[in-house]
Amino acid sequence: MPTLSRDRAALAALLVAVAVLVGLHVRDHQALSHIDELQHMDYALKSPFHVPRHGDSIGQEAMEETACRGIDYPLRLSIDALNDWLHLTGEQGVATLVPESVPRVKLPPCRSLLLAPDQFPNWGLNTASTHPPVYYTTSALAGEVFDTVPNVDSRATGIRLAGILWLGAAAVVLWYLLGSLGASTWSKALLIGFLVVSPRVLHESSIINPDSTALLGGALVLAAVLRWEAGRAPGWLVPLASMVALWLKFTNAFAIGAAVLYLGARAWQQRDGLTKRQLQQWLIVAGATVILTVASVISWTAFQEARGLIPPEQLPTNAIYQVNSFQWERLGNELFSALTPLRDPFISDTLPRYLLEPLGDLLNWLLLAGVGSVAVFSAKGSQFRAMAVAAFAAMTATGVVTMVTAYLSVSVYFDTNPRYGLSLLPIAVAAVVPVVDNRYIRLLISAVVLATAGAALAGVAT
Repeated sequence: MPTLSRDRAALAALLVAVAVLVGLHVRDHQALSHIDELQHMDYALKSPFHVPRHGDSIGQEAMEETACRGIDYPLRLSIDALNDWLHLTGEQGVATLVPESVPRVKLPPCRSLLLAPDQFPNWGLNTASTHPPVYYTTSALAGEVFDTVPNVDSRATGIRLAGILWLGAAAVVLWYLLGSLGASTWSKALLIGFLVVSPRVLHESSIINPDSTALLGGALVLAAVLRWEAGRAPGWLVPLASMVALWLKFTNAFAIGAAVLYLGARAWQQRDGLTKRQLQQWLIVAGATVILTVASVISWTAFQEARGLIPPEQLPTNAIYQVNSFQWERLGNELFSALTPLRDPFISDTLPRYLLEPLGDLLNWLLLAGVGSVAVFSAKGSQFRAMAVAAFAAMTATGVVTMVTAYLSVSVYFDTNPRYGLSLLPIAVAAVVPVVDNRYIRLLISAVVLATAGAALAGVAT
């Protein structure tokens, strides 16, 4: 088979794997995710003609779906879930520790004729109102199409299935991005498959949550930067791609930060050969990207605050994390909160947790070891070393930036979830392209990827 045909066939097979894995997860994992899927579902169900305000209540359709599906909280409930339980049961106080024995949030019966928002978590308020509408509108429109497919039982399921499109689009962009770095067909399939089968990515891609756009956002930003650096695209493509990624979800800004760090590392590597004009161009591209990113976040935040029914700090997800001062003693913990984004995934009861937890941890450590080895041992002045350094720096900074931003904006502190760094995965896997050239490492990663995919498929098959 000619090389081009083999390459396209491998990409097609990868996209089929995405559809199968996400589709089976959606089919088997009926309960809503504890990662605020209720609120994200309500936002999407009301799209494309409604953007919730701070203080808006969830709608009837979202309440009906939640009452019948239930919410899949982990065995050890999160603090916000416990506070919801305290509220629903009439107990007083705010939780600081989470006892193992606390029962799950009690929801009204399925098909109840008397549903009210205050019967649901977060006092029935839509706490997803802080997010821009692009993801929800696009997913809602895609969900309308999926809803026409036989055996798709509701609009919510159709919107969940839109995760196939987000992850598939990310795979396509990553395929051509890795190819531009000289990766072989096997290496491309292996590195993208590495991400696709990871429990963290599969979970986020199988629920209604804008984190499902993180891989696509990060890949778009990095692809734009590499094309511009190679002289194959104009400078405005970088801020444009950054704005697309950002408006999918604001936490995709970490991928933008990694891209700016990469440009800084490349400028340092080439400092003796850069002309004054070239340096000015690099500064203009990086500066425009940063300015547009900050301006976008501030403008959307101000817009939502102006039209809100309540101040953002009164949203339940913010109110329970209110602090009176900056938590300096937690700063050290936040340095490694997103290093790496694949750690501590949530694995539903429908999957073999005893297999996927250790395999997910192994994927996490393999990625970390690969990026670290490139940062230390790759050729001096190479693109791959610059990407590895940028990825490490961005993953280390994610928790601190989240902590500082949350305090300055609404005076809250919470442990940064590793999923906030998902948009950094494209630059991390791009950095390790030279590593998978080694035959033995390639075979090791292949074995882990196939074992993880097999465990996930075995879980949904049974």
